[in-house]
Amino acid sequence: MSDSILRSLDITNFRSIRGHIHAPLDAKVVLVHGENGAGKTSLLSGIELALTGKVQSLLRADPNYERQLLHRSAAEGSIVLRALNATEQTFSATLDTTGAKSGNALSEPLAAFFRERAFLPQSLLGQLLQIYQDAGNDADSPLAQFVGKLLGLDRLDALEAGLKPLVDVRNVRKTVDGWLAAENEKSRLDRLLTDQRKSRNAIHDRIVAALADLANSCAALQVSIEVREDNLDAVSAALSDGQDDERLATLADQQRQFGSIRREIDQAQSASSTDTPLPSSGASEQFSRWEAANGTRVAAARTRVESLLPDMSLPSDPVQFADEALTRLQTERKHLDEQATQARAAIARRVAAQDERDVALRQRETIDKEIGLLPATSGSLASALAELTSFIESNVCPVCDRDFAEVSHEPLSDHVHTKVRTLSASAERLLTLGRTRTEVQVMLERLDRELEALTARQLDEEALAALDRRRAGIDAVINELDAMSEALSEGARLRAADIAARRVVSEAQSRHVSLAAARETLTSFATSAGEAGVAEGESFDVAVARISERLDAQTTRLQQRVSQRRDGLNKITIIRSDIQERRDADAQISIDFSAWQEADTSLERAQLLRDQGIAVRTAVDRVRSAIIRREFNDRLNRLWRDLFIRLAPGEPFVPAFRIPASSTQKLQPKLITEHRDGGEAGGAPGAMLSAGNLNTAALTLFIGLHLSVPKELPWLILDDPVQSMDDVHIAHFAALLRTLSKEHGRQILIAVHDRQLFEYLRLELSPAFSDDSLLTLELSRGPRRDSVCVSRRYSYKEETALLAAA
Repeated sequence: MSDSILRSLDITNFRSIRGHIHAPLDAKVVLVHGENGAGKTSLLSGIELALTGKVQSLLRADPNYERQLLHRSAAEGSIVLRALNATEQTFSATLDTTGAKSGNALSEPLAAFFRERAFLPQSLLGQLLQIYQDAGNDADSPLAQFVGKLLGLDRLDALEAGLKPLVDVRNVRKTVDGWLAAENEKSRLDRLLTDQRKSRNAIHDRIVAALADLANSCAALQVSIEVREDNLDAVSAALSDGQDDERLATLADQQRQFGSIRREIDQAQSASSTDTPLPSSGASEQFSRWEAANGTRVAAARTRVESLLPDMSLPSDPVQFADEALTRLQTERKHLDEQATQARAAIARRVAAQDERDVALRQRETIDKEIGLLPATSGSLASALAELTSFIESNVCPVCDRDFAEVSHEPLSDHVHTKVRTLSASAERLLTLGRTRTEVQVMLERLDRELEALTARQLDEEALAALDRRRAGIDAVINELDAMSEALSEGARLRAADIAARRVVSEAQSRHVSLAAARETLTSFATSAGEAGVAEGESFDVAVARISERLDAQTTRLQQRVSQRRDGLNKITIIRSDIQERRDADAQISIDFSAWQEADTSLERAQLLRDQGIAVRTAVDRVRSAIIRREFNDRLNRLWRDLFIRLAPGEPFVPAFRIPASSTQKLQPKLITEHRDGGEAGGAPGAMLSAGNLNTAALTLFIGLHLSVPKELPWLILDDPVQSMDDVHIAHFAALLRTLSKEHGRQILIAVHDRQLFEYLRLELSPAFSDDSLLTLELSRGPRRDSVCVSRRYSYKEETALLAAA
């Protein structure tokens, strides 16, 4: 893992990240930017969860933090982190309402190294600052406990306390039950496993030998599929291809046609009385020397261009090849730039359209609620009551004949007129709301169509990252072709001279009409058969012998390929049978080996307890003292001092640890400050340093701890470390990050929320050589939409303007 690199991260519904985002990480420096709450810390915590199975900073804050990992609007989520070493490794975790389940994580030593040496979250930086303020002289101080855990001394203390009962072996044997039964069971399982493994190894050897034979057959057949046990179906499908049979039949027809052409050549040669002398030229030798010197390089460039532009037919002339390739590559680069720009614009427009649709939905809901409060029959009822008023002459209702004075002191006619005016206003309001709702509905339908169109043509994060990679490859090929321009011009000139010399030979031979016709016929046949035509200056006998030899060789080769395909399919059938037999044997061995391990583990534990206890108990004090002095005095203090002075060159007081010179049973570090000019030690950093330099001291301590041990993981992940630094500190910090990335081989991931700082670090950490790379990730989210991660890749570009000016 010391040379691995993080490649990509996929997060779905994790903490503040809603929905799915894809973040490419395959660069030496990755800058993450986003406003507060956009998901920067969630993205880095997702990396920690995938690699270690837990989030240490959240665990210290809340033991039940796992219930809060899933985004509250989702029912499930996931994290998939891919790293590239010799092969691609995948680390994953799944989320649900009960917590997180790790699918694949680092081993515990590597996970501990990642938490303590490679990842600095914001909360840990704050704890380091608090530790500086609360440092004490006793062994139970927060600083002593923190540093002791980082150095592993707490394990030595716990080991000494746990080994105290192991002085007498009788105490150990009293704790072990079933000793004799375990010993007998182990002997029985030993004999059984030996027989089973011999049988299983014989089956495995047959499978390995058969796979090796099958791989040789596939290599001879030029089948590009890797031969493994898990892809036998793909190998079988490739071997079942009937193209060789078709080619063999076509080749038989070509041989019959070739026999007829040979008879025509014999007749033409017998009709010619004399042989035409063929002139020679030195141009061919010069072109051959040029091709020997530059052919491999030109062929490699042609191969790279063909891989980038598989649908393009490239001319054989070197200069024409370079001109057409550059034209197409520059067009393709422009097309890729337009695609990336349109894709990022579509992402931004989709976010804005979604926000507009949310506002329109809320407006429609408000209108629907208000319409629901108004009676639908207000207009009809108002008209009926208006006509009824002409029949009201007193307080007696003309409909029910009841005296309205019994229920109100208001006259009946006034009451009816008031009711008519109220209902008329409600009817008018209902019409206005109906028209407004229709307009809002039309807007919603337009936004839905626009969102559907944007979703259909929107590229996902992986496709966008692939566009950036393809553009970087095209830039490299364009630079290579520009560097080869002079060699290609020389090759074109020599090739033209060689063609002219060959043309002289062809004109001399064309004097014989019959031989020229025969040559054309033979050349046409050779071209249709996929062979080189009759070269200038090549005799008929040599050409016929060459083509005949090639056809015979192709026939023999195709016959062998057909036979090899049949043999390969038979071998696959045998391998599948042996794999099933071995699988059954492995299942039985696994069951018996589990029982054997239980017995063996119990016996070994009892047999080694006394010797281990005595040896470890004797070495604990010696190892503890050596670790304290070596890590603090010889390595950590010196490295911490160098890093702190680099970031704070104007600070006269330098933080350091003071460790007792004599042997100690407990780690009792005292945090002090030393003056650069020497003299007595100063007070604690909290009393001697400013707030900005306290932050610098904590940051450099973490980087010093990272660099003071062997590089087990080449990653350095910092979550917003620039908190109280001024511009000078930030400039030195950027230089330190550049040194760690470009000279010490660390992959840097740093998250910042300040936009100006993000732009400054992007410029300072930009690629400085051809193999250097930089990725920027910009996170954003909204209250009612999924999180968005927009990536941008920066590759090295040579400054041509300054070269031209020079």
